[in-house]
Amino acid sequence: MKHSRIFIWQIIAALSIAPILLNAYLDELTGQTYIFIWSLFLIPIILMLVLYPKWKLIIATTLFFTIVKYTIETITGAINTQTDFVVSMMATLINWSIIFVVAYFRMENNKLIEQVKKLALIDPLTNLYNRRYFDLLLEKAIPHSERVNKPLLLMILDVDHFKRVNDTYGHICGDEALKHLSQVIKENVRSSDAYVRFGGEEFAVIMQDTDIDEGKIVAERLCSEVAKSTFKYAGTHIPLTISIGLTMYVGGDKEDLINHADKALYQAKQNGRNQLSVYECTAV
Repeated sequence: MKHSRIFIWQIIAALSIAPILLNAYLDELTGQTYIFIWSLFLIPIILMLVLYPKWKLIIATTLFFTIVKYTIETITGAINTQTDFVVSMMATLINWSIIFVVAYFRMENNKLIEQVKKLALIDPLTNLYNRRYFDLLLEKAIPHSERVNKPLLLMILDVDHFKRVNDTYGHICGDEALKHLSQVIKENVRSSDAYVRFGGEEFAVIMQDTDIDEGKIVAERLCSEVAKSTFKYAGTHIPLTISIGLTMYVGGDKEDLINHADKALYQAKQNGRNQLSVYECTAV
């Protein structure tokens, strides 16, 4: 990756120098000035725009090449008459117009790409990250945990008796309950924690560089805050609780970690719900 970037910058540098050398060669060969030869500067500028779509960079680059152009024209005496000056200015304005039109559409396209990427990773109901984001993050978090030798925890939360809520009050109520829970989770995890809608009525929290005791504190606080929270639908107060399975990464892959958290969650359900259960970790 580093070598490819160096190669790209070498190409940009070569394309930037080419108009200067070509202008000097033609001036020496014919004794004439070709003002529109500076339009070749469009190539490295647009190439930079494609690679690094940032307004500040493009404006700075365009100004730089414009200054180079007028400096060389002044030194070589290319602009001798008012007509030469007008033609040179017109060429500059045309080049700037081309650059900014291309830049505008490149920026808009970049925004659209970013929006599509975001939508692919966001759950539309709760506006939390989704399972796809969870998988991508966990694939990075596990090697990081092994590399720095710091603990990695996974918490899976499940809404207790969620089917009963749907059956009794309807699926719209169930959706509102999930939105409510996502807000409670957001308010009670740490800023360093990554929380996602895992699927259905399940949520997950990835806790990096966190020991099991600290993870228990966060999990127990979540259980307590959800139980204390007020959720109303159509004027009716509906009590909500969650069960949590917590585990620590001790080796293996992400499927092993998820299975351990699932087993702990199942145990919390078996023990009566509205509580935390911790998977007894042994090296995989």
